[in-house]
Formats: sequence, structure tokens, C-alpha cells
Amino acid sequence: MSIVEIVIITLLSIIQSIFGVGLLIIGTSVFLQLGYEFYSVLNILLPFSILISFLQFLTDKSTDNEFKKGFLMVSIPFLIISLMILKYFYDHIDIIRIVALVMIVFSIVNLMIFNNYLKLKINRFYMFFGLGTLGILHGFTNLGGSLLTLLSSNISQDKIVVRSNISFGYLVFGLIQISYIALYTNSFTLINPIYLVIPLLAFFISQSIYHATSSMAFSVLLNMFILLYGIYILI
Repeated sequence: MSIVEIVIITLLSIIQSIFGVGLLIIGTSVFLQLGYEFYSVLNILLPFSILISFLQFLTDKSTDNEFKKGFLMVSIPFLIISLMILKYFYDHIDIIRIVALVMIVFSIVNLMIFNNYLKLKINRFYMFFGLGTLGILHGFTNLGGSLLTLLSSNISQDKIVVRSNISFGYLVFGLIQISYIALYTNSFTLINPIYLVIPLLAFFISQSIYHATSSMAFSVLLNMFILLYGIYILI
């Protein structure tokens, strides 16, 4: 692993350790812009994301299981279908352009919600529709975190519940994606276990920041960055 990869992954591991998102939302676009192939990006980022999500899921005590059940029943089948479609049509899909558009759209939606310009009341039907869209979006772009955050935030304002749902979603998504890459693509390589020290240290060091920081303020900054970076990629 190069120095550039280590620096990027370290910074994004800290962000994800605090707020549940970061490695995949930002890391996917960064590595694509550096010229990495999409499956190679997944192979690099998923082990770190899986480990952090697992640690968050263990430490965030949440009894909200309705979202998790819906996620397993709806999002996972659509994720698998999307991965299968992507395998056969990968050469005909402009991944970078799709990634840029997804970043722009969901960062704007999130910013409007955070600033009370837009209010969403998601009932059961829209939740299941959103979970299906989430599976498709994550399968094609690896950027389901924006929609996952949006759906989780509409269920509860408790940041523990929100991060618990996000970490559960990312954990399950990541395990399925890495299994798919290992079984059906030529991009899978085992990561050197020494590099897993990065997300471990990032997680435990960042917990004091997580408990002391306003998630609202950071979410606004994060989404502003995603919006600007998405526009840059599209241009």
C-alpha cells in the first residue's frame, strides 16, 4: 500500500469513526479520480469500512431493529442484483459521472434538510422504496452512505440510533460486496493485516471526539465538501 493510500485511508477512517460515513462516500470518488479501477477501489476500502462499522455496531447500543429488518429484506436483494448487472455492463457505464451526480444530489438534499429548507416524513411505503433504491445505488456506485444517512436520520434524531443503523447497513453491505469481489471478479487481494491497525487506532482515538462534537455541524461541513467535490468531478 502506497503512502498516498495510507494517508487517505487514515483521514477517512477518522471521519467514519466519528460519524459513520466517510471512507466509501469520499474515498470511492478520490481513488476513482486518481485512476483506480472501480473494483480495485472496493477492494482497498471495504476491509477498513467493515472493521470500523463492526466496532461501531458493537459499541452503539440501539434497540431499534425495525430499520435493520427492513434493510435485510429490501436493500440486500437489490444490492446483489445491482452487482450482477454491474459485472456485465461495467464497460458501458460511466462510473465517475454517476458517482459525481449522486454526490451532488444527496449532498444538496441533506444540506436542505439540515437547514430546515426541506422536511421529509418517511412513512412505511417510502421507507421500503428508499431501502430498495439504497441497494441499487450502493451496488452501482458504492455511495449508498448518503441515502443510508438520510433514511436513518428520518427514523430517529438520537445520534446513537442513527450511527447504529448506518454502521449495520455498511457492515452488511461491505461483507456482501467483498464476498462478491472475491468470488466473481479478478480484483480481490488479501490486505496485509498490519494495515488494519489504522482503522483500529482511528476508531478508539476518535470516540472522545464523537461524544464531544455536534454531529449536526460536522454533517453540514461534510456534505458541503461532498457537494463541492462532486461538482469538481463532474466538471
